[in-house]
Amino acid sequence: MTLGELAAAVGGRLVKGSPEATFGGFVTDTRRLKAGDFFWALKGASFDAHDFLPNTVPLGVRGWLAREDALAVLKDLPPETVAVKDTLKALQDLAAWHRRRFNIPVVAITGSNGKSTTKEMLKSVFSAAGETCSNAGNLNNQFGLPLSLLELGPEHRFGVFELGASKRGDIREIGEVARPTCGIITNIGPSHLQYFGDLETVYETKTELAGCLAEGGRLVYNYDDRFLSRLNGRDFPKLTFGRDPGADLRVLEGEQLRLEYAGEIHAIRLPHAGGHNFLNAAAAAGAALAAGLDFGAIRKGLERYTPPPMRLQELKFGGATVVLDAYNSNPQSAASAIKQVLGMARPLYFMLGDMKELGQHSAHYHTDLGAALAHTGAERVFLAGPEMKPAVEAYMKAGGCCAVYAETLDGWLDEARALIKAGKGTFLVKASRSMKFERIVEGL
Repeated sequence: MTLGELAAAVGGRLVKGSPEATFGGFVTDTRRLKAGDFFWALKGASFDAHDFLPNTVPLGVRGWLAREDALAVLKDLPPETVAVKDTLKALQDLAAWHRRRFNIPVVAITGSNGKSTTKEMLKSVFSAAGETCSNAGNLNNQFGLPLSLLELGPEHRFGVFELGASKRGDIREIGEVARPTCGIITNIGPSHLQYFGDLETVYETKTELAGCLAEGGRLVYNYDDRFLSRLNGRDFPKLTFGRDPGADLRVLEGEQLRLEYAGEIHAIRLPHAGGHNFLNAAAAAGAALAAGLDFGAIRKGLERYTPPPMRLQELKFGGATVVLDAYNSNPQSAASAIKQVLGMARPLYFMLGDMKELGQHSAHYHTDLGAALAHTGAERVFLAGPEMKPAVEAYMKAGGCCAVYAETLDGWLDEARALIKAGKGTFLVKASRSMKFERIVEGL
């Protein structure tokens, strides 16, 4: 790609430099910037890289892509400079231009729960058939998704990308950049309600993905979901998954994963099995079918799947099993995790922290969680965080009798570690990311 082609792709203006010069990449983080780099200045909610532009010239940077208004007040420019109105929009435009160079199956995944697990499962399936490009879980927003798409190369046969959102319009914004051949919506639930406000807005935001599909693209979605079932009557290419007999790809009851599709039943030995993971696996299988893979390839990929760290990760400490699910937490994922460990070795211990970003609904959902915990038969329940106070009250009111509560994890951290070291039973460790509950197992 030349500098002139870059300027054209992003609707920018070449201020300085030869349009024939080769453009081979860029850096967005000033901390990683070195001589010879091309710096792409981004602006976010709490930062503006344009403030650092003057400091990059002494480093010997090759060039900048920056806002017109920021460049207008600077006298000392690097050898190559491209001006645009909006550098984030330019980044997305470049990623969209790059994405359209590849005629391969590209899957975009959104939903309130299970996005990352479904992505990793599908990546495992695709990788068994060819090189696969995907994004890290924290690169799923307006900044990260374009950067991930730019990693697509001629060696890739598949792409699978997770899309995150915190407000209406977010999925449309990055979905139109990805222009997927297949979209997955895992479910609609009470996640990020602090920003969305209500479940209806969550539904409207997640289903923006349906309007971002490439021509002929197919939407794969959860038939069982009470919100997503509204899509059943809409006329567009789709494949549904779920436990309901009406789903195209049906999860059959049983301890092992069995999928019924087009009248045939396919048994899959899914590692780290759990009912919630069955639905995630079905979503991944649906997207793989949409991409043209058969059940032989799907089975091979799913049977070698390994969950990412801190996502229902089973750890052994002597005779104790810790289910570490500390990457994030919300009402749906907490309920699923609790359900999974109920069938594991007793005694059971729950070590739970705040479910963040629920806004005005926080007390309601934490109360529900506490009441549910009272009926699990747990040996002891450890709760931490200011938002967990209603859970403690509900737990005791519903008949629970073995609760330990503290404002912070440090309040009972040593006691929790001692129990795990004693080496008996199953311990569920779950909380929102900011609670950093992985500290419980660090150093054990």
